[in-house]
Amino acid sequence: MKIHLLDPAYTDRLAAYLRSLGQRPSISGPALLEIEGEFAEIEIYVGVWRVLYPDVEVELLPSS
Repeated sequence: MKIHLLDPAYTDRLAAYLRSLGQRPSISGPALLEIEGEFAEIEIYVGVWRVLYPDVEVELLPSS
């Protein structure tokens, strides 16, 4: 799955947050992360992160 952030300044913060939860995201671009895992699980993690950073828009995309 891919995670796209509209503000690339937060890419490293989101990656670090996901790593703190035992995930292994890879940074694929200035505003793009790729991560393996169940959609529902990643959606929950990203949902909590959105509460911490409510001004940052994040979009979950299926892997192509």
